[in-house]
Amino acid sequence: MALEFSWQMPLCSPAPTPGQWIQLAQAVEYAGLDGLWIPGGGPCADSLGVAAALCAHTRHVQLTVSVPPQVMLPAALASTLQSLQSISEKRVRLHLPDGEQRSLHKTFGEWLNRDQRSERIGEYLEILKRLLSPEEGGFNYSGRYFQLENAGFAKRPLPAPPLILDDSQNTPLIVAHAHQCLLRSAPPDWLAAQIRRLGEASDGRLAFACSFGLIQGDNEDLAWEAAARQLSANIQAQPSATPVRRLTRNSHPLRQFEIHPNLLQLAPGQPLYLVGTAQQIATRLQELHGLGIEHIVIQDQPAVSDVLRFGERILPLLRSQGLRKESPQHGQ
Repeated sequence: MALEFSWQMPLCSPAPTPGQWIQLAQAVEYAGLDGLWIPGGGPCADSLGVAAALCAHTRHVQLTVSVPPQVMLPAALASTLQSLQSISEKRVRLHLPDGEQRSLHKTFGEWLNRDQRSERIGEYLEILKRLLSPEEGGFNYSGRYFQLENAGFAKRPLPAPPLILDDSQNTPLIVAHAHQCLLRSAPPDWLAAQIRRLGEASDGRLAFACSFGLIQGDNEDLAWEAAARQLSANIQAQPSATPVRRLTRNSHPLRQFEIHPNLLQLAPGQPLYLVGTAQQIATRLQELHGLGIEHIVIQDQPAVSDVLRFGERILPLLRSQGLRKESPQHGQ
């Protein structure tokens, strides 16, 4: 299985403008990456609206929309996804984030307890699956949290968008509904254990994704200097306690937070960053793919230049390792 890459759109920051979003999306497509990750919820711009706008400015990239289930009723979400599937020519994927992990249930006015939220998301996923299934006709639904009459009778015969769920969701729900599982930021040994556990539970049907920041340098020292500049505010905000796990390094002070070669994490639960030269990052990506991660989401990199450097320097190395197929849309 080839290693897939999505570039996260900077929708949760007030700085980038819609014009910059379009430029970034077009750069991702030109550079030969596979998709755009469009976050949603909380302070982010509306992911569904942004995806609809980007359909007009891209031709090939997958559009993964992140929609907290607290934001929309399942019938409304299914209808919107069908419209996006139509205008994008079937390029949409759906990520339903775990609102409990991000306190989104309170942000959007949901005050159910944990067990009730688990029951509700189970009903939500069941309804959404039926509403998006091309084989399912109209139906009625009577549950504890949702009541529907003649649901789905007017839907179009379009394929259902693949579904991505967070690893913090209930395991039976992940196994029953998800095509991919988004793993949280954690050291490689933890990621490997989760992949084994969920892979066994799904009989190998489930694919896995994980998010990483990316900091490249022409040489190793320059990469770590760039990381220090980019993460300076985050470093200052960290307590003076011992980091996640130290590697023995005698060079840059920031490498005290290096939990694995070329993999930086300032504290447990904080984002993971790939730091190094193009060759070092390609080697680390090959290792992560070996753990079972098939989809990498690149986050916290809003510059077009970062996208182009990734496409020019890292993707060719991965193709030479047999982890990528030649991108026919490159440069079109």
